[in-house]
Amino acid sequence: MSDEFIREVDEDIRQRQINDLWKKYGKFVIGIAVGVVAIVAGRAIYTSVIESKYSEQASLYTQAISMNDAEISSALDPLLNSDVEAYEILATFKKAEIAISNDDRAGAITILDQFVTSSSVAQVYKDMATIQAALLELDTASVDQILSRLSLILNSDSKYQYFAAEIMALSELRAGDSGAAKSRLEALINDENASGSIKTRAEQYLSVIE
Repeated sequence: MSDEFIREVDEDIRQRQINDLWKKYGKFVIGIAVGVVAIVAGRAIYTSVIESKYSEQASLYTQAISMNDAEISSALDPLLNSDVEAYEILATFKKAEIAISNDDRAGAITILDQFVTSSSVAQVYKDMATIQAALLELDTASVDQILSRLSLILNSDSKYQYFAAEIMALSELRAGDSGAAKSRLEALINDENASGSIKTRAEQYLSVIE
């Protein structure tokens, strides 16, 4: 067998391993992003309820999520422009979740992008939406497209900069740029501020490259 054939087989095996790792950890990463939204927004809603200022929005949201899938998305629309930050956040991510469940990734990305560009909520929530949109298009977008989406987070002190770096490494791996991915993963592993779970995943990806 030629060296070229062996290299092709080796690369194919690595790519399969990378895909398997993403299938294993991808949903976990998305779950973290959505879970943090629910926790933080939930606290905001709790505060709102305690203050008894936003009963109308609370009622709209409660009614909307009790509807069936065909009705719930449109029922959430009035809350997208709510002046109550918590309900705007919850409505946005719920609509994106419904679109994903209906295999409409493009629709979910559009919802998240509109939230990022038009909402006046705190930047941390926009970063969450950006991270989830990047995850949704990871299988189809180019490295440059993913980088364009995540650049502001990568170059900031956002708490999601490490998630963004992980997604960039995955995008580079899928594009066959092992060198760039390796450098990014090693930087994550050596960053004392990166979480243990992100470092563990980075080590897993790196083991495939090496």
